[in-house]
Amino acid sequence: MADGADVESPQESSPASVPLSPAVECLSDCKIEHLNDETSTAPGQVPPLPASTTAPETATKAPTAAADAAAPAGADDDCHPEGRTDSDSDGDEAPSPSGRQSLASYLSRHGLARCELIRVLGKGGFGRCELVRIPPRRDGDEPIIAVRKVLFKRKDGVSRSEVLQQEVRGTQAAKGCDCAVQLLGWSRPRTAKGPHELLLSYVPGVSLSEHLDMLELRRSSKRCNRTLLPVQQIKLLARSVLKAVLHMHNNNMVHGDIRGENVMVDNSGEGVRFVLLDMGVAEPCDDAGVILAGGIGGSWQLAGPEQRDYLLTGVVPPGGLTRAVDLASVGVLIAECVQFHSDHERLSAYMAWEDDMDAWVPEGCRDLCAWLLAPNPCDRPTAQQALEHWWLSE
Repeated sequence: MADGADVESPQESSPASVPLSPAVECLSDCKIEHLNDETSTAPGQVPPLPASTTAPETATKAPTAAADAAAPAGADDDCHPEGRTDSDSDGDEAPSPSGRQSLASYLSRHGLARCELIRVLGKGGFGRCELVRIPPRRDGDEPIIAVRKVLFKRKDGVSRSEVLQQEVRGTQAAKGCDCAVQLLGWSRPRTAKGPHELLLSYVPGVSLSEHLDMLELRRSSKRCNRTLLPVQQIKLLARSVLKAVLHMHNNNMVHGDIRGENVMVDNSGEGVRFVLLDMGVAEPCDDAGVILAGGIGGSWQLAGPEQRDYLLTGVVPPGGLTRAVDLASVGVLIAECVQFHSDHERLSAYMAWEDDMDAWVPEGCRDLCAWLLAPNPCDRPTAQQALEHWWLSE
């Protein structure tokens, strides 16, 4: 088996008293910066919970203003209790048939208002991510660990409300998918100065990009004729990301920014799992898969050919961009995990069909990636067709 067959979690174990919900969201369109403290981690990494974290004895409402004051000085988010919405209020809720409020409803209605800051995970020009603890619904239950994403005021004139709604719609399109981040709640600000926040599920681990960096460091030779990520894990990665993409495409939504920084590697359970994150640039498409807005954001360095051309020139190709951009990005992601992660020149050539994977790469892997990266978007598979590729079933 290839080097790194056993995925090692670079994160410390979380306290047993704190359950970890699946998936964490990273900042959209901004590079996470480290905080100047001893718990800072690499970009995309979610740090371990502090050893002192314990469940609160009573489910009291968290002082939101105090939590905001604990964030880095100068963070411009205008977050204040008065800006909370009726969805985050303490208003009475109709009882469920069992007489108990569901966990999902509790988090949606009260999660943002009651969450307590554990630590700031990272911040960028457009927002800040915080690890938070939400008091339980009932005495004796464990607190819920989640991520609060705070959107800052934009200096480029873009409406924060539009940015918030775009990410809400994109994340909702993956609702119920265990391979994608889950939306637990979001604010509905009454004014432009109100809090623009999302409450997202949390996953321990590191980003796929950081994990590949660590595997590169462990390699004894840069010219090792083995895949960087073990073959079986490459297959699992492909199935996981394609499953999340299929979920979004079935809901007429295109992710638009599939790359290593937006996939988390979670090794906290019995086996490794991969979770797709960051639906901040997601755009709706019609039933034929054509993106309704014409264009879509993303990272041009790792985008498929037509999306890269659009991001560099601003020109929408004839017929428009389609959901096939996501399939091309999955092909690039797999190619990185096979052999091109640290060879950017060859990766760029491969994306332009000027190079190919080496002969030692499994034939099925080469065949799948070539299909996903077909020059003509119409020749690429759908997410469902890619999931049915023979190599992923071996």
